[in-house]
Formats: sequence, C-alpha cells, structure tokens
Amino acid sequence: MDKDALVEITVKRVNGEIEYTVDCSKGVTNEELAHYLNEIIAGICTWKPDVCEGTVQSVAGKISKNNQEK
Repeated sequence: MDKDALVEITVKRVNGEIEYTVDCSKGVTNEELAHYLNEIIAGICTWKPDVCEGTVQSVAGKISKNNQEK
C-alpha cells in the first residue's frame, strides 16, 4: 500500500473469478471508511451513470484480518 494512501481498492480477474481487496491505513476509522466508500460510489455513478441507474448489483467477498491491519 502506498504510504500516503488512506484507502486502496483493488479488483482483479483471477482464473475467471473476480477478487477484490480493500486496504486501509491504520488511522482510518470505520466511519471514515464508510464515508470514503460512499463518496467513491457517488463518483462512479457520476462518471458512469448507466452503471447506477435502475440497476441493483450485489457483490460479496472476504476481507481477511491481515488486510485490516495494514
């Protein structure tokens, strides 16, 4: 993780499956992370409105304890 980054989100296609990781600086609170993620989603919806309009998508994944401690 970049030393100046507060949150990094990586999405990869590995062996035909989508994998994602969310890395957070130790100084980021849960409330801040929720705010950042909401702002990122709002930005994506502004940039690519067709992705958000009338579309509901669910995403599931695992975030290991090791990723939370970075």
